[in-house]
Amino acid sequence: MVDRAEADSDAIDTDRGVSSEDAPAPAHAIFRLAPAEDSGTDTSGRYRYQAEVAARDCLAMLTEDAIDFVVCEWHEDFVVAYTDGSVELVSVKHREENQGTWSLVELCKSGGLAHLFDRWCACECASNVRLRLATNAALNPAKGNAGTLAQMCGPEPGVTDGTPAMADKIARQMLKVRWKQPYAHIPLTEECKLADIELPAGFVDRICRFLSVLEISCSPPQREHIADVNIQSLLAPAVERLQLSHVDLEASYRGIVNRIESANRNESERGQLAACIADPSRVRYSTQLQQRVSRRSVTRALLREQLVLTTPQLPAFPRGRTPTVAPGGVKLRRKLRRGGVPADEAAFAEQLRSAWYTTWSERRSGLAGDDTDLLNLSTEVLAVVFDCRRHARVNNTSGNISGVAVNDLLAQRLTVEMLTTPPPFALSKLHLQGLAYQLCDECLFYFSEPFDADEEAS
Repeated sequence: MVDRAEADSDAIDTDRGVSSEDAPAPAHAIFRLAPAEDSGTDTSGRYRYQAEVAARDCLAMLTEDAIDFVVCEWHEDFVVAYTDGSVELVSVKHREENQGTWSLVELCKSGGLAHLFDRWCACECASNVRLRLATNAALNPAKGNAGTLAQMCGPEPGVTDGTPAMADKIARQMLKVRWKQPYAHIPLTEECKLADIELPAGFVDRICRFLSVLEISCSPPQREHIADVNIQSLLAPAVERLQLSHVDLEASYRGIVNRIESANRNESERGQLAACIADPSRVRYSTQLQQRVSRRSVTRALLREQLVLTTPQLPAFPRGRTPTVAPGGVKLRRKLRRGGVPADEAAFAEQLRSAWYTTWSERRSGLAGDDTDLLNLSTEVLAVVFDCRRHARVNNTSGNISGVAVNDLLAQRLTVEMLTTPPPFALSKLHLQGLAYQLCDECLFYFSEPFDADEEAS
């Protein structure tokens, strides 16, 4: 998360997030297959609307386990990677209101169906690849037209009567499109009347399979309304579910869309792909491809970094909640006493431990990544704790640890600013101190030389 002042002044860094040097090998084959480059389509209007449609899936990722990450401009406008190993290629098509509804012919020619089909074939029609055409415009409702096609799509179509005839019609339209556009996976046939096109063997069957993995969605709002709809129907509920406070919704949304848009606009990728192809040995090809995926990826962690706080100061205990006393604490009290920490400071330590316990219990996302978030945060806190202990030992004439000195140093050095990665939600330095005391209660460090805290009488 970032402070509002910083968000308004800092430019978006296109390389934020996973380091390209450390990019993990993509789990799905689609991320080991370099996409064709769509030159000449980089208009600002297209990219902004495309980014805002992608933001709808990204915002869902904040509170849903099903979506793992989103990759921008990979084979299609974006790819949604799911935790079950499946992926969904999404093509975004904006249509002005004065252009009317989509017809079946237009969907094939300029509505993205031919492009989706070609990219699906490039992915070897893998069983775990799904497709989505997302458009703001309605579909022609006439019988046998685009509206009927949408009902015939997907693994459980709403309409099945007439599917073979629809597949034949789509096949002929795509073959006609191929006469003017160079799609590698659509056969080139002789130009003639539509009804006279000779259908290649197995092509209609492949179109049937294509329809079974395709969804045509008209849910994205119009360009002038999509930002407000996304903020109110997706971002605001996500912030509430995550129990975050003091979040500037509009500034956060702008940051998220800008981050997506910056991934879309990474023009350096084309030169890198050309370098891969030009390299006869291609030894580094897979590594560079992984780096491309990394730079174009939007993860849950990146989204949280874009959340803008209206105030950097947070109360120790969440407002409107009954404070909860953290369980345990016996070992912490023994360690503080052995370290010579005064009784009033020990009581305050217990209070801060409860503040951390209450905040973590109520603001954790409830998703699978919570354990990793807590481990990363605990690791950083422990690193500061041990640094404070070393400092206290070096400056003690006897060479022993002074618990009072360690506690004083913790209060000075354990701040949100010292964290190298953003916390999973907004925290204050008091929360970090509370986490430190919790880690002490779990016997991960001592305020004195180590001893058996279980056996010492309370």
